[in-house]
Amino acid sequence: MSDDENTARRARFGEVFDVAPGAHEPIADLAAAAGAQLHPRPRVRRRWAAWLALFAAIFAGAGGTASLSASHGLQRFGPVLVMAGCYLVCFVALTRALKVIPIGTAYAVWSGLGITLVTAIGWGAFGQHLNAGQLVGVALILAGVVLIQRWSRAVIPGEGG
Repeated sequence: MSDDENTARRARFGEVFDVAPGAHEPIADLAAAAGAQLHPRPRVRRRWAAWLALFAAIFAGAGGTASLSASHGLQRFGPVLVMAGCYLVCFVALTRALKVIPIGTAYAVWSGLGITLVTAIGWGAFGQHLNAGQLVGVALILAGVVLIQRWSRAVIPGEGG
């Protein structure tokens, strides 16, 4: 820095912030190294783990919803306990998935596949039948989930993209 630049800098920031060029580099390197240890760069395994957590959330949520139906308005204690456990697992797994998967994508996949799975459980376990319009609606939900999954990328915070 020239003397004029140093004088202008001192006038703006005062003596407290007057650091010789290059003097901060070892501290910056140390901070960067510490930050790298605290927040290691995510690996591809984290993406797979996030998607597995999302699918665990979907299955647990569908199980909780089926248990809610089986509880007959929260009147049967066993299904209520199963429901509470399933919903706890569902939201813990969803929270883990949201660390990697963007919320819009995660919610679309979670709700779409959850609706489809609950519909299948209702048909198989509870004898509920769908008419043609309802089946088309479920098919469109599945098509939307496939489109979102196909053209979305999991973006890990701090990694860019």
